[in-house]
Amino acid sequence: MKKTLVVILAFVMIICAFPLAKACDDIRIDKTWTILVPENPTDYETFAANKLKECLGEVFGEEPQTVTAANEKFIAVGSASFADVSDVAVNGYRIKAIDGALHINGAGARGLQAGAYRFLEEFCGRKVYTSTVTVLPEAESVLVPCDTDIVYGPFFEYTDTDWKSPCDAEYSMANGLNGGTYRTLSAEMGGTVGYIGGFCHTMGSLCETEKYKDTHPEYLALHDGVRTTDQPCLTNPDVLAICTNNVLKILEEKHDPDAPLQIVSVTQNDNFSNCQCESCTAFEAAHGGKPSATVINFVNQIADVVKEKGYDNVAIDTFAYYYSQQAPEGIVPRDNVIVRLCSIFCCFAHPLDAECNKGFYKDLTDWAKICKRLYVWDYVTNFLHTCTVFPNFGTIQKNIQLFYENNVRGVYEEGNYYMSRCDAEFGELRAYMISKCLQDPYCDLDSEVKGFCDAYYGPGGKYIKRIVDMFTSHAGSFDGEMCIYYGSWACMRPFTSAEAVAVDALWRLAEASAETEEQLSNLKRSELSWRWYKASSGKCEFSFFSRRRADEKEKLYNDLIDSGIIDFGEYSGNNVKEIDKDVIRYATPDFWFSGNENNEDCQKQMKIEKMAQKFPLIFGIVAYFYTMINS
Repeated sequence: MKKTLVVILAFVMIICAFPLAKACDDIRIDKTWTILVPENPTDYETFAANKLKECLGEVFGEEPQTVTAANEKFIAVGSASFADVSDVAVNGYRIKAIDGALHINGAGARGLQAGAYRFLEEFCGRKVYTSTVTVLPEAESVLVPCDTDIVYGPFFEYTDTDWKSPCDAEYSMANGLNGGTYRTLSAEMGGTVGYIGGFCHTMGSLCETEKYKDTHPEYLALHDGVRTTDQPCLTNPDVLAICTNNVLKILEEKHDPDAPLQIVSVTQNDNFSNCQCESCTAFEAAHGGKPSATVINFVNQIADVVKEKGYDNVAIDTFAYYYSQQAPEGIVPRDNVIVRLCSIFCCFAHPLDAECNKGFYKDLTDWAKICKRLYVWDYVTNFLHTCTVFPNFGTIQKNIQLFYENNVRGVYEEGNYYMSRCDAEFGELRAYMISKCLQDPYCDLDSEVKGFCDAYYGPGGKYIKRIVDMFTSHAGSFDGEMCIYYGSWACMRPFTSAEAVAVDALWRLAEASAETEEQLSNLKRSELSWRWYKASSGKCEFSFFSRRRADEKEKLYNDLIDSGIIDFGEYSGNNVKEIDKDVIRYATPDFWFSGNENNEDCQKQMKIEKMAQKFPLIFGIVAYFYTMINS
């Protein structure tokens, strides 16, 4: 009996060691398949079907037919499908294999289209890396597991970034961007979440402070004892009436009742001159002493009127920025009020919940407790010296995850919005990283970066990935922190001479691997940022040991201009061609702005530089030991 039991047990164990046979066969889609649409398709369904048809045509070399009656092999779209989306979030989708066919359906204005793009990416390998670089492998067939059931709901209701490619409609559709400030998505694409009447810093115009500065100075903020047009007085009832009336005028002219969401910005001007009159001060004192209290009270009253007028798809947007960053006590934003919290003073070498950012993190969690529609305005480039390396690659995903985990519903990542005038770094890579993380904060970002580098930079992409990782490991100045207005040399801890030479070697390997002129151009353009950093920190050909130092600076400058760059930062003023030649040759790039030849600090640096040209050995030794001490 015991032997029998042992034999049976052994047999069971052997059987269990083998995987059970699949209950169904995987689906293999090829050019014989059709796209099934309903008899009278909506614009959304037509767009999704046409996108599938177009891209599958590229994969198979022949476009599938669109039909309204099912055959044995079909991809069903929208209401022609049996994919249940009754429990799918607004603008989400479901991709489901049912009885040997594939069904794609979506909810809201953008869900179905997003589902079609997800199918193309997930199963066909289609990647839209930039507005000009799309990868879509050719194949005889596409394999879809028979147990496929993908359900996706957007992590954020509003996703936006600027840069260059994110302004492109196709790029935005493929990578999940829906903000209306930097892109136009047609109605059939699902449209955008749009700001109407202005995107930011609108209170001056809405409250007409300039108009009333002489006749009604009490409408203006009283700051440091002086009335100023910098901000309005937010407890003055006449100011409230003026602003409310102007908001209603905007809605009368631009409101779209069919849009899922429209936003009117009622946001403070870009300064610290908040009103300190007796009324404002008393109201703030009653709400924790926070200036944000008057802001929230002001926009709440406007939001109430907007709701009473029946604008149910409209939200009033305001800032938690500068003086209003801290959440008030005893007052909460209305449900149709958006609070955009801004991270402008943060360190971006570390995540926003790190010790160096504890003040911001507290503000984020405080606002999350009282605000049902919390947005974040985040920052992802060096606005002062945009041509240098800004090594925040390691914090992008962590920060976006942090936003989602703290109930943030909308994110705007402000970057190099002037990239058409200042494209000399890793703008396309950073924009792609941001877009994919807004689409899914928990995506395999390392894999996405590798894919991007291979597609954008070519076979040398693997070297660029290593370079980016090295930059990330050096993020932060001597104190380890890094803000968006740091000097070029201060964004990364100093590279030793050996490290800098190693990075140079990787660039040479990458460029030697380029297979096309476009790949080589992309490599050289991104390398400009590394050369800028070296010129600012005295490395390699820009070191004090190098007698070519001044010539190399001039060559860098000329290469920047030849690359079509007309701005070196947000505020350079399009006058980079007017820089004095001595400034270019004898000052670091941080001083490459018109008129700096008369700058006292620039003059001092140029004198030191000219001395270094005469005594390179002495200055080189000093610079070497300085780097060793601080690296």
